[in-house]
Amino acid sequence: MDNYKSLIKIVACLCVLLASTISFSQVKNEFFPLHNIIRGDSVYKDFDSQVKLIKTAGFDGIEINLIESFEGMKAALDKHKFKPSYFYFKLSLDEPIDSRLEGYIARLKNSGTIIAPYIISESKNYKPSSRDADTIVVRLIRKIAAWSKAANLQVAIYPHVDCYVERTDHALELAKKIDRKNVGLIFNLCHWLATTPLSERNTWRTQMDQLRPFLKMITISGANNVQSTKARVMEDYILPLGTGTFDTYELVRYTVKDLKFKGQIGVQCYKINMDKQLLVSSTIEAVKNYKSRLNSGK
Repeated sequence: MDNYKSLIKIVACLCVLLASTISFSQVKNEFFPLHNIIRGDSVYKDFDSQVKLIKTAGFDGIEINLIESFEGMKAALDKHKFKPSYFYFKLSLDEPIDSRLEGYIARLKNSGTIIAPYIISESKNYKPSSRDADTIVVRLIRKIAAWSKAANLQVAIYPHVDCYVERTDHALELAKKIDRKNVGLIFNLCHWLATTPLSERNTWRTQMDQLRPFLKMITISGANNVQSTKARVMEDYILPLGTGTFDTYELVRYTVKDLKFKGQIGVQCYKINMDKQLLVSSTIEAVKNYKSRLNSGK
């Protein structure tokens, strides 16, 4: 009888251990869409209805897109108690930082929002990838980093094709120069494809390894692994999630599972030519499929 009781205790302990192991393996990354998934819809025309739709669909948050949209989107997010996953805004090399930015960052305090500037020279005085304005970028982002630190937020440089910082390796160089614990970068699949020759893409795992210490967020989409010759290359590099010839799932799996990345994962939907509401539903289904595969180890 005593041996039987001991066996029951051992089995119970093993069950607890197994349950904790399974729980530990569950993916904790937040998945959210960029605002362009629903922006411009003929039915969901305002921030309130857009935020409600995205939350109801099952996403973990949504983007605040540009300083001009902050007030309206923040009000809708507060109303629906929904997360602003990241705050995307223009940082110009040719003019002072927008006077509203410091206050907006303060209002996001403790929200977990990633502060994400894309860096541009509208005067064209500083060419993309030239490094000619790096000292200016360092100074500006250190200021934003200080505001963000006070709000307990992280800053991530957003590489964007045809902007001053368009390449991921340039963003990494800048993050190292800025040398602030709360500053890193975002890996944007579509912009990485647009700035990386086809012949160099098979080293993406090595590149992700190098980015990992500074990686704050990634954005993904369906994409074709081609050297696009289209007038608008994003027609190849931004497709509905789960489609295209580039293995986006493997990128996510490697980053989350092998590199232990815990940050947000955004889904890019810019100018995808399909019904917006269908795009929302198909995207959340693709996200659920990704999560299921990640959790099952497939």
